[in-house]
Amino acid sequence: MTTIVIQTAIPKEQKAVLDKLPNYERFEHPITGTEYMIGEYISNENKLRIVVGRTNQTNINSGIETERIIQQFNPSHIFFVGIAGGRKDVKIGDVVIGSDVLGFERGKDSVDFLPRPQFAFSSYELDVKAINFSNSDEWLTLANSISNPNFKNDVSVFSGTIASGEKVIADSTSSVSKFLNINGSHVLAVEMEGLGFLEACRPYPLIKSLLIRGISDLIDGKSEVEEKGSHEYASKTATEFIFGFIDYLNITETFIPISLKEKLLEITTKLYPEGLKDQEIWIRSGGDLALIQLNTSGKSQWVNALRKIENGGGGNITFDSLIIEMKVDFPNNQSLKFL
Repeated sequence: MTTIVIQTAIPKEQKAVLDKLPNYERFEHPITGTEYMIGEYISNENKLRIVVGRTNQTNINSGIETERIIQQFNPSHIFFVGIAGGRKDVKIGDVVIGSDVLGFERGKDSVDFLPRPQFAFSSYELDVKAINFSNSDEWLTLANSISNPNFKNDVSVFSGTIASGEKVIADSTSSVSKFLNINGSHVLAVEMEGLGFLEACRPYPLIKSLLIRGISDLIDGKSEVEEKGSHEYASKTATEFIFGFIDYLNITETFIPISLKEKLLEITTKLYPEGLKDQEIWIRSGGDLALIQLNTSGKSQWVNALRKIENGGGGNITFDSLIIEMKVDFPNNQSLKFL
């Protein structure tokens, strides 16, 4: 049976997911005693095993618990579903597809704070398909069925960057908010677990991963909207989206072969999230950086670069030479061993 993992951070998020699994059982990790909930979900007449975990807050906890749950259950897909504070364009109850995550707290603290941001990405394939689902008739029907008397706006879906740090941001005039206004003006939402989750997924690029957030507040006035049930509402909208998306994917145990380029796209965007200059992988493999547009995200660089290789361009680089150098950097990576 195909296994899908859904990670959450807090009890309200986990409850929203478990409400979709009426018959679930508790499972205790044999070494750590970590508790998971396991249930069956029927999707398009296919029976799926859904494992629901809870990481608690912060990226450190999220990374540790995600690595542990991957090792224990080896899922085909892993999702993080939860709430976030909205920063740009969004409203309470909206859903954000976390195409990428900006870790904004790392840096050098001298006279001025010099940021050294971290980046992490959801699986390219799931990111694209989630955007397609958000524009589908299936989602529009589902979104229209979600209601909350205190938040009467329609549920919209956005795709873009989520900022992830170790602090709850509760004031739009705070120093952290001002920092993000300057260094992350494109950020749609902020939270505390997405970077740790996607970093833990990075060594397993063939396990498809995706970050989904429901907007529970707009930074200011957290307590007031929380009293109206914003956490529960945002948890529900994110959960409804992810289960609708699972149905949309029509996940089965049937093996569907994908091309070498598609496999490499999943792997390179995870292992080298900053793009072609990351560990000089492109040059070491025989590639010519002058032939590639570099003023884009790491993910976009890899999409264009692998297309170049497929068409015989990019310099003296080939798929084989790229794989050889990747194995030098990650000799024990199981996904690379399958190539």
